[in-house]
Amino acid sequence: MNNDKRKYKFAFLGGDKRQSVVAGELLHQGHDVSLFGIADTGVSGELCLNADKAMSGADFAILPLPVTRDNIYLSSLGEMVTLNEIVKLAEKNKTILLGGMVPHELIDLCNSSGVLILDYYKRETLQIKNALPSAEGALMIAMENTDITVNGMRALVCGYGRTGSILSGILRNLGAIVTVAARRDETLCELSLAGFNSVRIGGDIDDLRKAVGECDVIFNTVPNVVFSKNVINGSKNKPIYIEIASSPGGIDLSAARDNGIKTIFAPSIPGKYSPITAGRYIYETISDILSERGIIL
Repeated sequence: MNNDKRKYKFAFLGGDKRQSVVAGELLHQGHDVSLFGIADTGVSGELCLNADKAMSGADFAILPLPVTRDNIYLSSLGEMVTLNEIVKLAEKNKTILLGGMVPHELIDLCNSSGVLILDYYKRETLQIKNALPSAEGALMIAMENTDITVNGMRALVCGYGRTGSILSGILRNLGAIVTVAARRDETLCELSLAGFNSVRIGGDIDDLRKAVGECDVIFNTVPNVVFSKNVINGSKNKPIYIEIASSPGGIDLSAARDNGIKTIFAPSIPGKYSPITAGRYIYETISDILSERGIIL
């Protein structure tokens, strides 16, 4: 394709309000939009009852973030559509697929069918942008599920990556007493210089057990079990545990139940708490990806 701006058809399949935000941006740019299985559309695109109709004649199909939750079916509020069906429709219509957190199973299906699929969530810029609404949403979940103020709250943030670092800073600025759990020496040194309390993941188990026993809320951003049975068994406190990380998460669920620790799963926080902002981030990312391929929106 060349650098001339022209009209394209975009099919939106599944997802939440973020999808409708992206669709609205594309409609504003003069492109054709069809939609299937999306929550809260609020846009004037063509609403379709099935994926086949939505993808008919589509140049691009925008899949949700995440594309799937079980590696079999598309994340959709409409009829159940398998990833295999999506690939077959893309092959038939010569449609380019764009999705977020694309699983290897779908990549393999596309490769074997000659379908191009691009993962917009692999873009570092989008992950950085998403960290702020993720942190803000996690804080809102904590406020909704506790009867204490953030000021004075004893918070344990597990992981000091994009979301963990922003969340730790927000909590501290609001007066929370923050301890950060991290694994790497350089991160622990950075935390010390920044004035945070810290505890080493994989270090002395008694240190982590003590941190759990002294906190009101645990925010986990690490997709590995850090809060094992040995860590949380017999905890003198019953903190609320908020799971921000992807599967398998960071806590032994059976031990959490046995110890009276309330566990809250919070997938796709930006889509639930800041869908307009998060949707604009996705649109900007998709626009950049296509622009690099000579496709001007």
